[in-house]
Amino acid sequence: MADKLEAHYQNRVYYFTLKEGKPGEISIDMYSTPYIFVKKGDKWVNHAFNRMDMGDGLIAAVIVAATSQVAL
Repeated sequence: MADKLEAHYQNRVYYFTLKEGKPGEISIDMYSTPYIFVKKGDKWVNHAFNRMDMGDGLIAAVIVAATSQVAL
């Protein structure tokens, strides 16, 4: 899945590539950094193995953009 998408957060646009999306988990590359997000309850959070943690607001914006491409 190498779809280029954009997430809008705090008057900025963040570009990322959707690598994989499946129910409860999503993988992206944003500015050459890989991220994996997992769904815990009603909230999406950083996977424990991520090198860098993304803020909750930007994660939410990424999920909104990604759901336009895949069912999560």
